[in-house]
Amino acid sequence: MTSKKNKERAAKAAMRKYKKRPNVLHAEKVGFIDYKDINLLQRFMSDRSKLRARRMNGNTVQQQRDIALAVKNAREMALLPYTKRVASARAPRRGEEDGDYNDRPRRGPRESRENPEAALIDKYADIAGLDPVLDADTDQAVDATIAATEEA
Repeated sequence: MTSKKNKERAAKAAMRKYKKRPNVLHAEKVGFIDYKDINLLQRFMSDRSKLRARRMNGNTVQQQRDIALAVKNAREMALLPYTKRVASARAPRRGEEDGDYNDRPRRGPRESRENPEAALIDKYADIAGLDPVLDADTDQAVDATIAATEEA
């Protein structure tokens, strides 16, 4: 079942008249698309060496297939480039001119990984409200654990 909106949309689409692009291959009476004819193939490519769509060229389905095959062969034979670099007039992104691409601050030097438990204890030793007796017990427990793992 189609909804009322879909029927209206289809009716509007049917009313639109698209102007068919002229077919270059018929106009010039090209019978065979050769991969060595670079000037002809470049007409069907964008400035970045991408194939243009069939609706942009005005080609038939078979012609577009033949052009795509010829372009692929010409690229393989190094007659056409796969891509071209295009200089854009786009403004640089924020931070691009400095070489700093992200907004995060720089991290400090990494802590040593030799004794991670000691690094954690040092890191959280400044937290207010910790019981010094608990800290001493924790230190002893950590030392005992480290000693047990080294013995094993």
